[in-house]
Amino acid sequence: MPRSEQKMRTPDHSETLSLTVADLLKDDARGLCLSLLSSGVSLDREIKNYRIQKHGLIFAGFDQFFEPERMQLMGMAEVAYLEALDFGRRLEVVNRLCALQPICIIVTRSCEPPAELLQLCKECKIPLLKSTLSVSAFFDAVNRYFEDFINPETTVHGVLLDIHSTGVLLIGKSGVGKSEVALDLLQRGHRLIADDVVVMRFRPPATVVGEANAILKFNMEIRGLGIINIEDIFGVTAVRDSQRVDLVIELIAWDEYDESKRLNLDQESFSILGVNIPKATIPVNPGRNLVTIVEVAAHTFRLQKQGRKTGLSLLDDLSRRLSRDGDGG
Repeated sequence: MPRSEQKMRTPDHSETLSLTVADLLKDDARGLCLSLLSSGVSLDREIKNYRIQKHGLIFAGFDQFFEPERMQLMGMAEVAYLEALDFGRRLEVVNRLCALQPICIIVTRSCEPPAELLQLCKECKIPLLKSTLSVSAFFDAVNRYFEDFINPETTVHGVLLDIHSTGVLLIGKSGVGKSEVALDLLQRGHRLIADDVVVMRFRPPATVVGEANAILKFNMEIRGLGIINIEDIFGVTAVRDSQRVDLVIELIAWDEYDESKRLNLDQESFSILGVNIPKATIPVNPGRNLVTIVEVAAHTFRLQKQGRKTGLSLLDDLSRRLSRDGDGG
């Protein structure tokens, strides 16, 4: 069986996730391009709502739908609006905002916030942050960051391929021939996502997405050749960054195959991060065309998703024939 190692916590298990404003400023969140403006304030505020709010109506005095537990985002429009106000009105607006005690305020596009906002954030102990990103880019970046944080992750030993838009994960003992089969599939026009170490991430409600380890990306080890780079050899069309895992195929030695499963009437499954993924077990033997068999397995999976199960249909037909012949006797 493949080695699988849990690397990150899962939100629906016993461990409770905890994310603070300070975490947004750490190196692993550098994609957010954030820096702290209101020095001297506590950054231990826990972020419990992973959605951003851009609620410009607060400046007009309408705070009915203001949610202080959400991070408040200010773009160029909001900053320009505040700067256009006279001092008294600007101070009134900023006071109203800070009185609601938002978890933090983030100004985008490296805009310089009004001095009144900076001063009041310090007095009210509200973290005021600045990002070099635009509003839309920050929304995308922070959503990816939260998604990676709240969703579990694991690594699986295998090869992940895109076979006609079906994500096929090849697993099996080391040396069984996973990479060689994958190499033949690439020559037929299919695409590689990851070899050897496949990083798996959970995506709600019940999907697992695989991608390559950052160091090993698009590299493959072939015994006798060593390390080869698939993108360099086959081009950019032979690789892709990530793929949903739809089917798991385990390659095993011929003498380890359970003959009672030849008809594959009972669908096996393989659990990754709590998601049961359909699984097929294929015995390896010299002379078998494993490439074609894997391709057919992917096609069969798509047919089964459409409700077409050949083995069960054959048994049902046979059962009806036997029943009819028995009644006639």
